[in-house]
Amino acid sequence: MADEELANEEETAIDRLARSVEALATQDEALPELVRTEVQAAVAALANNVADDGKEHRAGATDRMIDPYTREGYERGDFELALMIQDGARQMQGPVEINYNEEFTNAARYYIHEDPQSQRTRVVNEGQNMSTARAMDTAESGFGSQLIGAQYVNDLWRAARNLDSIVGDIRDITMTDPTTYVPIDGALPEMLFVGESTSASASNYTTSKTASNRVTLSAKKFTIQQVWSTELSEDSIIEFTPFLREQLAISAAAHLGSAYYNGDTTNAGTGNINSDDADPDDTKHYLAWDGIRHDFLVSTTGNGKSMAAALDLNEILVARGKLNGTDDDIDSAVGNINWGQTASDLRLVCDWDTFMVLVGSDLVTTVDKYGANATIVTGELGRIYGIPIISPGYASKTEADGKASGTETNNTLGQITLFNPRGYLAGTRRESQFFMDRIQRTDQLLIEVYTRKGFVTRSSTAPAAAGIYNITV
Repeated sequence: MADEELANEEETAIDRLARSVEALATQDEALPELVRTEVQAAVAALANNVADDGKEHRAGATDRMIDPYTREGYERGDFELALMIQDGARQMQGPVEINYNEEFTNAARYYIHEDPQSQRTRVVNEGQNMSTARAMDTAESGFGSQLIGAQYVNDLWRAARNLDSIVGDIRDITMTDPTTYVPIDGALPEMLFVGESTSASASNYTTSKTASNRVTLSAKKFTIQQVWSTELSEDSIIEFTPFLREQLAISAAAHLGSAYYNGDTTNAGTGNINSDDADPDDTKHYLAWDGIRHDFLVSTTGNGKSMAAALDLNEILVARGKLNGTDDDIDSAVGNINWGQTASDLRLVCDWDTFMVLVGSDLVTTVDKYGANATIVTGELGRIYGIPIISPGYASKTEADGKASGTETNNTLGQITLFNPRGYLAGTRRESQFFMDRIQRTDQLLIEVYTRKGFVTRSSTAPAAAGIYNITV
């Protein structure tokens, strides 16, 4: 018999048994509790495609997971994170166990430990309480500790890429070592004009070398540390988990995007582009590497422009012109990299006040006018000269030199960064790791996330970023 027919027969049996239980309960209030429980157990067994012999039976290939959690937006990453929290909470003094109800546990097992391609049916009872319970037993011991959390890790960084356009646009490679050397294209080999060789003793033609280059990715360690009271275990972690997962993803996106954009390794009382007049804390995310703004503010100052007035939109075109790394020497121009050649490949990043100035121009078309589509840049607010405009929260106003003061009120001037994401390279040495530990004597839980990332500018001879700062807004 076909799988679909078997599934239909099982569903018919479930419906028939369910009606029988309801009829018995209605007709005989004195129905023995044991009988009632046994019949309900049989219904649950059929609902989970598990026969009395304990062997699992497949439903049709078109069947799907059915449970109240997935209908409320739960995904595999949420189930994994909930179980990691459960496993970490077992370290609490007591001992204390956080036990999820059977419906949640069955759904988690399906998404984590079964092949989702099999699409086995799981129908769970929605009538039971969906909250988390505390217990002094060891039920389901080891379920969370067996969890690797691979899907949660992938979901976390996929969400980070989707939430931030800079993170999503910059190519990210796997780092095989803490320091990884990545070969990149160098100058083109020169093609020479030569004469014909007419004798056996003719001179060898002059050779031309194929230049090569490499960039160095060094893994830097990042962490998110959150402290929660153990009263967390007394509330519903099921409902809490999606919120925690969302917050971790938002934090990873914002801080990684800011590190790419604002990075500056200068750790001193003056000079850092994010804290020009105060020594930044040693744990600031932007100290990991030199980022995109650093290119035109420090590394190649010729690519920066101090506006010292209201914005002249023509200066955006001038900045784009600076992304062409050539000079007026015809020999070097042949092998040139022009990062500004295609407008749609570029990104214009600015603070919010500068964006509002741009919106007032007829040259800017906002996203609400041309509409969102599948190819739109995440966070894109509009376009000017065909260049997508984004304004993330970490693109702040600065002082007149384009650097930010440690005193927020000093940062009153706008800034624009024009860059090509292909001119930069990111790397991942360690995907995010998640831990949960108990803090002794304070009755608190420490939630920890760790990752190791790298970032580098691909070319120093042809910088992929230019900027305009000291803009009156």
